[in-house]
Amino acid sequence: MRSEDAADEPSEALATTMTFEGRGPGAQTQDGCSVEVYRRTRYAGELDGIQAQFPAGATVLELGCGTGLLTHRLLDWGCQVTGVDNSAEMLAHVSDRVRRVQADIQSLALRERFDVVLLPSGLINHGDPAVRRTFLAAARRHVAPGGRLILYCHDAHWLRTATVGVVGQSGDWLLTLRKVTRTRTDGEERVHMVLAYTMGDDTWTHAFCAAPLDAPALATLLVESGFDAPVALDARQRWFSALPALRSGLDAV
Repeated sequence: MRSEDAADEPSEALATTMTFEGRGPGAQTQDGCSVEVYRRTRYAGELDGIQAQFPAGATVLELGCGTGLLTHRLLDWGCQVTGVDNSAEMLAHVSDRVRRVQADIQSLALRERFDVVLLPSGLINHGDPAVRRTFLAAARRHVAPGGRLILYCHDAHWLRTATVGVVGQSGDWLLTLRKVTRTRTDGEERVHMVLAYTMGDDTWTHAFCAAPLDAPALATLLVESGFDAPVALDARQRWFSALPALRSGLDAV
Protein backbone atom coordinates (compact mmCIF):
# COMPACT_ATOMS: atom_id res chain seq x y z
CA MET A 1 0.00 0.00 0.00
CA ARG A 2 1.32 3.39 -0.93
CA SER A 3 0.69 5.91 1.81
CA GLU A 4 1.91 9.14 0.20
CA ASP A 5 -1.58 10.62 0.20
CA ALA A 6 -2.02 9.82 3.90
CA ALA A 7 1.31 11.44 4.72
CA ASP A 8 0.90 14.68 2.76
CA GLU A 9 3.24 17.43 3.89
CA PRO A 10 1.97 19.40 6.88
CA SER A 11 1.18 23.03 6.10
CA GLU A 12 3.96 25.61 6.02
CA ALA A 13 2.48 27.20 9.15
CA LEU A 14 3.23 24.07 11.16
CA ALA A 15 6.94 24.59 10.62
CA THR A 16 6.90 27.86 12.59
CA THR A 17 4.18 27.40 15.22
CA MET A 18 3.66 25.45 18.43
CA THR A 19 1.28 23.11 16.61
CA PHE A 20 1.88 19.36 16.84
CA GLU A 21 0.48 17.22 14.04
CA GLY A 22 0.88 13.69 12.72
CA ARG A 23 -0.12 12.19 9.38
CA GLY A 24 0.04 8.70 7.95
CA PRO A 25 -1.67 5.31 8.19
CA GLY A 26 -3.54 4.60 11.42
CA ALA A 27 -4.30 6.68 14.48
CA GLN A 28 -2.38 9.74 15.68
CA THR A 29 -2.20 11.05 19.23
CA GLN A 30 -2.94 14.57 20.43
CA ASP A 31 0.73 15.53 20.07
CA GLY A 32 1.01 14.11 16.56
CA CYS A 33 2.69 10.78 17.29
CA SER A 34 1.56 7.97 15.00
CA VAL A 35 0.56 4.86 16.89
CA GLU A 36 1.65 2.58 14.07
CA VAL A 37 5.20 3.98 14.13
CA TYR A 38 5.49 3.15 17.84
CA ARG A 39 3.88 -0.26 17.37
CA ARG A 40 6.32 -1.25 14.62
CA THR A 41 9.42 0.07 16.38
CA ARG A 42 11.48 -2.54 18.22
CA TYR A 43 13.47 -2.07 21.40
CA ALA A 44 17.06 -1.13 20.50
CA GLY A 45 18.80 -1.06 23.88
CA GLU A 46 17.60 2.40 24.86
CA LEU A 47 17.70 1.61 28.60
CA ASP A 48 20.43 -1.02 28.68
CA GLY A 49 23.18 1.40 29.73
CA ILE A 50 21.18 2.61 32.71
CA GLN A 51 19.61 -0.68 33.82
CA ALA A 52 21.05 -0.21 37.31
CA GLN A 53 18.55 2.62 37.82
CA PHE A 54 15.70 0.08 37.61
CA PRO A 55 16.39 -2.73 40.10
CA ALA A 56 14.07 -5.74 40.25
CA GLY A 57 11.05 -5.00 42.39
CA ALA A 58 11.24 -1.23 41.92
CA THR A 59 7.96 0.60 41.35
CA VAL A 60 8.22 2.64 38.15
CA LEU A 61 5.85 5.29 36.83
CA GLU A 62 6.41 5.81 33.11
CA LEU A 63 4.98 9.11 31.88
CA GLY A 64 4.12 8.86 28.19
CA CYS A 65 4.60 5.12 27.78
CA GLY A 66 3.23 4.90 24.23
CA THR A 67 2.87 1.32 23.05
CA GLY A 68 5.25 0.02 25.72
CA LEU A 69 8.61 0.07 23.93
CA LEU A 70 10.49 0.77 27.19
CA THR A 71 7.72 -0.47 29.48
CA HIS A 72 8.06 -4.07 28.40
CA ARG A 73 11.82 -4.04 29.00
CA LEU A 74 11.20 -2.77 32.53
CA LEU A 75 8.83 -5.71 33.05
CA ASP A 76 11.58 -8.07 31.87
CA TRP A 77 13.83 -6.60 34.55
CA GLY A 78 11.29 -7.35 37.28
CA CYS A 79 9.96 -3.83 37.81
CA GLN A 80 6.38 -3.09 38.80
CA VAL A 81 5.31 -0.64 36.12
CA THR A 82 2.49 1.87 35.87
CA GLY A 83 2.28 3.24 32.33
CA VAL A 84 0.55 6.56 31.63
CA ASP A 85 -0.53 7.80 28.22
CA ASN A 86 -3.41 9.95 27.02
CA SER A 87 -3.94 7.76 23.94
CA ALA A 88 -6.20 4.73 24.26
CA GLU A 89 -4.82 3.50 20.93
CA MET A 90 -1.27 3.53 22.33
CA LEU A 91 -2.25 1.83 25.59
CA ALA A 92 -4.06 -0.93 23.72
CA HIS A 93 -0.63 -2.32 22.74
CA VAL A 94 0.80 -2.30 26.28
CA SER A 95 0.97 -5.58 28.18
CA ASP A 96 -1.84 -6.25 30.62
CA ARG A 97 0.90 -6.96 33.18
CA VAL A 98 1.29 -3.18 33.31
CA ARG A 99 -1.07 -0.99 35.27
CA ARG A 100 -2.30 1.18 32.39
CA VAL A 101 -3.60 4.67 33.09
CA GLN A 102 -5.14 6.81 30.37
CA ALA A 103 -4.55 10.40 31.41
CA ASP A 104 -2.75 13.60 30.49
CA ILE A 105 0.58 13.83 32.28
CA GLN A 106 -0.12 17.39 33.35
CA SER A 107 -3.21 16.49 35.39
CA LEU A 108 -2.09 13.09 36.69
CA ALA A 109 -2.81 12.65 40.41
CA LEU A 110 -2.36 9.06 41.55
CA ARG A 111 -2.54 8.24 45.25
CA GLU A 112 0.79 6.44 45.49
CA ARG A 113 4.39 7.49 44.95
CA PHE A 114 7.04 5.55 43.05
CA ASP A 115 10.67 4.54 43.39
CA VAL A 116 11.35 5.79 39.86
CA VAL A 117 9.45 8.25 37.72
CA LEU A 118 10.50 7.90 34.08
CA LEU A 119 10.06 10.81 31.63
CA PRO A 120 11.31 9.42 28.29
CA SER A 121 11.19 10.42 24.61
CA GLY A 122 12.52 13.95 25.04
CA LEU A 123 9.27 15.12 26.64
CA ILE A 124 11.39 17.50 28.71
CA ASN A 125 12.17 19.31 25.43
CA HIS A 126 8.56 20.28 24.76
CA GLY A 127 8.52 23.65 23.01
CA ASP A 128 6.18 25.24 25.53
CA PRO A 129 8.02 26.07 28.78
CA ALA A 130 4.74 25.92 30.73
CA VAL A 131 4.18 22.35 29.55
CA ARG A 132 7.72 21.37 30.54
CA ARG A 133 7.05 22.66 34.03
CA THR A 134 3.76 20.78 34.32
CA PHE A 135 5.46 17.54 33.25
CA LEU A 136 8.04 18.01 35.99
CA ALA A 137 5.37 18.98 38.52
CA ALA A 138 3.60 15.70 37.80
CA ALA A 139 6.88 13.82 38.24
CA ARG A 140 7.55 15.61 41.54
CA ARG A 141 4.06 14.76 42.84
CA HIS A 142 4.63 11.07 42.24
CA VAL A 143 8.25 10.40 43.22
CA ALA A 144 8.66 8.70 46.58
CA PRO A 145 10.97 9.97 49.30
CA GLY A 146 14.30 8.40 48.42
CA GLY A 147 13.12 7.85 44.84
CA ARG A 148 14.34 9.54 41.70
CA LEU A 149 13.34 11.00 38.36
CA ILE A 150 14.96 9.54 35.25
CA LEU A 151 14.55 11.58 32.08
CA TYR A 152 15.75 11.64 28.48
CA CYS A 153 16.83 14.98 26.99
CA HIS A 154 17.37 15.52 23.25
CA ASP A 155 20.80 16.56 21.99
CA ALA A 156 20.73 20.37 22.05
CA HIS A 157 23.49 20.63 19.43
CA TRP A 158 21.55 18.42 17.01
CA LEU A 159 18.37 20.43 17.48
CA ARG A 160 20.30 23.62 16.73
CA THR A 161 22.21 22.36 13.70
CA ALA A 162 20.29 19.54 11.95
CA THR A 163 19.50 20.21 8.29
CA VAL A 164 16.93 18.87 5.84
CA GLY A 165 17.74 15.38 4.57
CA VAL A 166 18.17 11.84 5.83
CA VAL A 167 19.06 11.95 9.52
CA GLY A 168 18.97 8.30 10.49
CA GLN A 169 18.32 4.70 9.58
CA SER A 170 17.62 1.88 12.01
CA GLY A 171 16.60 -1.56 10.90
CA ASP A 172 13.72 -1.14 8.46
CA TRP A 173 13.19 2.52 9.37
CA LEU A 174 14.37 5.56 7.41
CA LEU A 175 14.15 8.91 9.21
CA THR A 176 14.14 12.10 7.15
CA LEU A 177 14.04 15.71 8.28
CA ARG A 178 11.72 17.40 5.80
CA LYS A 179 11.46 20.88 7.30
CA VAL A 180 13.22 22.78 10.06
CA THR A 181 12.79 26.35 11.27
CA ARG A 182 14.44 27.93 14.29
CA THR A 183 12.95 30.86 16.18
CA ARG A 184 13.54 32.79 19.40
CA THR A 185 10.74 34.41 21.38
CA ASP A 186 11.26 36.18 24.71
CA GLY A 187 14.70 34.60 24.95
CA GLU A 188 13.32 31.08 24.40
CA GLU A 189 14.87 29.00 21.61
CA ARG A 190 12.43 26.85 19.65
CA VAL A 191 13.05 24.39 16.85
CA HIS A 192 10.10 23.56 14.59
CA MET A 193 10.58 20.30 12.71
CA VAL A 194 8.74 18.01 10.36
CA LEU A 195 10.16 14.49 10.52
CA ALA A 196 9.18 11.65 8.19
CA TYR A 197 9.34 7.99 9.21
CA THR A 198 9.38 5.51 6.35
CA MET A 199 9.08 1.73 6.49
CA GLY A 200 8.64 -0.02 3.15
CA ASP A 201 5.85 1.77 1.26
CA ASP A 202 4.44 3.48 4.36
CA THR A 203 5.38 6.98 5.51
CA TRP A 204 4.32 9.00 8.53
CA THR A 205 5.10 12.65 9.24
CA HIS A 206 5.31 14.40 12.59
CA ALA A 207 5.35 18.17 12.93
CA PHE A 208 6.40 19.37 16.38
CA CYS A 209 8.22 22.06 18.33
CA ALA A 210 11.15 21.37 20.67
CA ALA A 211 13.43 23.46 22.87
CA PRO A 212 17.20 22.81 22.97
CA LEU A 213 18.23 22.43 26.61
CA ASP A 214 21.89 22.65 27.56
CA ALA A 215 23.02 21.19 30.89
CA PRO A 216 22.73 24.51 32.79
CA ALA A 217 19.21 25.16 31.43
CA LEU A 218 18.13 21.63 32.33
CA ALA A 219 19.56 22.00 35.83
CA THR A 220 17.76 25.31 36.37
CA LEU A 221 14.47 23.84 35.19
CA LEU A 222 14.75 20.84 37.50
CA VAL A 223 15.78 22.84 40.56
CA GLU A 224 12.89 25.24 40.01
CA SER A 225 10.59 22.19 39.83
CA GLY A 226 11.60 20.75 43.19
CA PHE A 227 14.50 18.47 42.24
CA ASP A 228 18.21 18.54 42.93
CA ALA A 229 20.51 19.29 40.01
CA PRO A 230 20.55 16.37 37.54
CA VAL A 231 23.36 13.88 37.09
CA ALA A 232 24.17 12.50 33.64
CA LEU A 233 23.87 8.71 33.48
CA ASP A 234 25.53 8.08 30.10
CA ALA A 235 28.54 9.36 28.18
CA ARG A 236 26.34 11.07 25.57
CA GLN A 237 24.54 12.95 28.35
CA ARG A 238 21.08 12.13 27.11
CA TRP A 239 19.83 10.27 30.20
CA PHE A 240 19.74 12.10 33.52
CA SER A 241 18.82 11.27 37.11
CA ALA A 242 17.50 13.80 39.61
CA LEU A 243 16.56 13.33 43.26
CA PRO A 244 13.63 15.19 44.79
CA ALA A 245 14.81 18.16 46.81
CA LEU A 246 13.94 18.07 50.50
CA ARG A 247 11.32 20.80 50.50
CA SER A 248 8.54 20.27 52.98
CA GLY A 249 5.95 22.15 50.94
CA LEU A 250 6.41 19.89 47.95
CA ASP A 251 6.76 16.71 49.97
CA ALA A 252 3.43 17.41 51.60
CA VAL A 253 1.56 17.48 48.28
